[in-house]
Order: sequence, then C-alpha cells, then structure tokens
Amino acid sequence: MKRLLAGLAAGALLLSGCTGTDGPPDPPLHGPETPQGEITVRGCSPERPLLPAETLGSCGLAVAEAINARLVRPDPEGGPAIMDLATGIETADAQTYTVRLARGRHFHDGTEVKARNFVSAWNWAAYGPNRMPAQTWFSIIEGGAAMNCPATGACSKDDRPTQLSGLTVVDDWTFTIKTAQPMVDLQARLGHPVFSPLPDAFFAEDEGKDAFGRLPVGAGPFRIAANTPNEIELSAFEDYTGSPKPRVATVRMKKYEEPERGLDTNRAYNDVVANNLDFTDIIPSDLLVDDAWQKDLGNRFGSADTKSLEQLNFVATDPQLTDPRVRQAISMAVDRELLARQVFAGTRAPATSWVTPAMPGYQADACGDLCDYDLSRARTLFREGGGYAGEFTLTVSADGGHKQWADALCNQLKNALELDCQVNLLPTQQAVVAALQEGELTGAVRQGWTADYPSPNANLQQFRTGSALNLVRYRNPQFDSSLDAALEATSQDSANEAYRRAELVLHDDPPSMPLWFASTPFAYSDRVADVRLGPSGRLDLVAIRRA
Repeated sequence: MKRLLAGLAAGALLLSGCTGTDGPPDPPLHGPETPQGEITVRGCSPERPLLPAETLGSCGLAVAEAINARLVRPDPEGGPAIMDLATGIETADAQTYTVRLARGRHFHDGTEVKARNFVSAWNWAAYGPNRMPAQTWFSIIEGGAAMNCPATGACSKDDRPTQLSGLTVVDDWTFTIKTAQPMVDLQARLGHPVFSPLPDAFFAEDEGKDAFGRLPVGAGPFRIAANTPNEIELSAFEDYTGSPKPRVATVRMKKYEEPERGLDTNRAYNDVVANNLDFTDIIPSDLLVDDAWQKDLGNRFGSADTKSLEQLNFVATDPQLTDPRVRQAISMAVDRELLARQVFAGTRAPATSWVTPAMPGYQADACGDLCDYDLSRARTLFREGGGYAGEFTLTVSADGGHKQWADALCNQLKNALELDCQVNLLPTQQAVVAALQEGELTGAVRQGWTADYPSPNANLQQFRTGSALNLVRYRNPQFDSSLDAALEATSQDSANEAYRRAELVLHDDPPSMPLWFASTPFAYSDRVADVRLGPSGRLDLVAIRRA
C-alpha cells in the first residue's frame, strides 16, 4: 500500500483546451536505441495479484508502474502531468471531462488501446462483488457509490448496477467522465495505476482472470515475461510507441524474502556492494552512521529527497487505545529528532503533518504539539486517559530494515511512560498487511506512505471509513466529511482548506503518530548508469541503462 516523491509538483485543474505538457521527443525504439542487456534489481512479492485495481502495495506498484500505461504520467522533473495514453483531458466545469486518446497505442497482446478498454476496466473494478481493494477509488465517478459493497460481510448482486453511470464511450478514441461532484484534482488521480485500461481478452472469460493476475497484460513500456516465487522478469515491450522508451531489454526483480537466509536489507545491500545485484533502495540503518555505506560503495550511491512519510498507525480496534489522550501521549513521548539523528544519520526529518511536504497544500504544522517531544505533557495525558496495561506491541516488517529504530522507539516509550513496549517483527510487509486484515494486531503498526498522485488525499485516504487503505479501521465521521468537502471543492485553494480541516480532526483524534519525512538512499552496481528514482520514489526502470 502501499506505497516517494522526488520533486513532485502539484497537479492542476485542466480547464477547456488544456492538455498537460508534452514530454521531450524520444529516439525510436528500434535501431541504435534498441534496449540492450539485462539488469537485476531488488524486488519483493506483491501483496496481491497484479490486476490494476488490486495493486495498492509498494511491491506490486513497482511492477504495475512498469507494465501499465495510463491516461497521464507524472513529470520526472516535477512539472504538471504529461499526457500518455490521452492526448487531452478537457472540462468546462471540473465535473464532466472529455478524454481523447492517442491512436496507435497497443497492449502487450497486440490489440489497440481504445476507449472501451478504460470504461470496461473501471466498471469491473468498481463493481462491488468483484471485491477489488481499489473499489472505493471509483466512487469519485458518478454512480460509483451505488456499485460499492461493504468492506466486510456479504455483497449481494441483487439490484446492484454493473456500470458507472458517469462513464460514456463516445467513439473508439473518446470517452467522457462525469464525477460525483466537481473535482479539481481528477487528472492527478488518473495517473495512478489503478486507473489503467484492460485489454479485451481480460473480459472474454472469467476463468482466465486468476492467470491474468499473475501474468497481466498492460500497455506500458515493459511486459511481464515470467513471474516465479524467486523473481519477476520484465522485458521491454517491442511495439511500445509511448514515451520515454526502455533502455534495457530485461529487468529481473529478484525477491529477497526467504527469512532463513537472513534479512532482506543486508542481503540485497551486500549483493550490490559485491556487484552481484544492480540496485537496492534499502540501506541497513546502521550503515548510514558516519556514512559507512558510502565508503563501501565508492561512487555507486545516491539519495533522493523523496519526502516519504513514515508513521505508526494505531490499531483502532485495540480497546486500550479508545481514549485519544492515550494516543496523544504516546506520540508526545517519542523524541523524533533524537531517533532521526542517532539511527538514521540525518536521512530523516521529524514529521509535522499527516501529509508529505511534496504535496500541494501541505500544512507544515498540522500535527502541532502531538509531534513535539513533551515528556511532562505526555505523562499527564497518559495518566488522564487511563494508561495502557500489559504489553504494547509495535509491529514492523523485517524486510524493510525497521527493527533497529523500532527497538530504539520502544525504549523511549518504556522510559517515558513505563509502557511495556515490545517490537513484533513480522518477516515481510505482506505479512503485516495480512495480519492487519485478519484483525490479529493490537498497539501500533508501522506504515509508510508516498504520494501516488499529487493531492493530500493520497496520504489522507488511509484514514477514510471504508477505504481499502484503512487497514487499522479508523473511523471518524467528521474527518470523512472534511474529505468529502475537499472532493466537492471547486478550486484547489478551497480543496486545500478542507484538507487542513481534516488534519485538525486528526490532531484531536489521532489515528497515528507521524514519525519522519524520509529521503531515500540507494545503491547500485558498476554495470548500470542513469540511476534515479521516479516521482513515486521507486527506481525509474525506463531511465536506467547498462553502463
């Protein structure tokens, strides 16, 4: 969910005639610029099948971004969104949008991308009985709410519409979108992979959908050549006519998740140091101290100011966390600045908001006193809220290198509040998500958030009632109403004001404690060049090449 923002800029409302910006011209795929060679990068197991509307976690998104083209794509330089499968997205009222598609763009199976491929894909994803995790994302389109099913329990097909009333195919190259309310950031949202089209073959027979989730057919610069328990192999799509084009022929995403062979972070990092792996974006935190990692790597390293947000989300079903004063106290008892300095060697900055600084409308001090280290106030609130009896578990995954800072944070809580804080280490983030979904966890759970599209909603929707991203089951009607007001806003300024009101609700009834905004250090082998992170904070697989 999963789920880093090197310089991502605000998405702008497209009024009539606006079509985004054009990217720089690219050389043809064939000829001297034909993709060359193969690379191997650190990968991980997607939490779910790789259908667009099932892919919300970071492991799956690393694949989805490579294999799927969307209507728009983010500008790597931080400018407005760039047209991709669309040549224009036009509106006169911020509610009814006309989408015009580029011609001659193809899926990996050779069929052409047409308007029906978007409309059919979105209808299928929005239809509640299909139980797609991103089902609620399509509620922004007129008719979406009527198609949704409850997050839990039975989901009847009786009298439930199967199509979004807000979608209309005009012709093969044109369709219209009518949103449930005026929406100023629709174009920014449409760049997320959940809004990718699906080929006609997907809808031909129900029996093939499971296989499609393992070997999906997209329209992006790479196609999936193989998907095994040990790696996912991507191949440059020979007939890709989009821009930019891949520069390597094969990308092997090697999974580092066998617990019996040690932690993911150390094995992947050591393989890069030894030039046996071409890229990792996780550096063991102990090697950040005194820049030990840079000494290991020579000139084979980089760091992107991605401003991703890491936080500890409180499990809302934990009965001992019902009183907000207990949650406020725990947040105030954490010395974020000390942890950032001692554990992360300056690659983290204490967080002051539930929205990352790369977002339009970012409010720098939304967290206020909850993100300040105030031992006296924390102890008072903890006592007034009834405290926390017994073991308070802090759940993190081993595959992300989180144990060191989690141990240090638990020690702070023990000393500050005499809280019996214990680290619950699960092998992978996939296991953490599964445990949350099964209701097996209490206390707090580490979750990291990036901006999958440039809107505060990308960060805040994790706390919306019924959202697929709301794994801790937080519920606050006042917060939901503030997000609704942001969706209904007719200008970006009024939307940002509604998002600010939403964060004020989180201050009084905190669902999490923001920890820090992170930059992302990465390492690579001497076999590759032009190594950079994309706007999502993941490796830019199109830019990288063999050295």
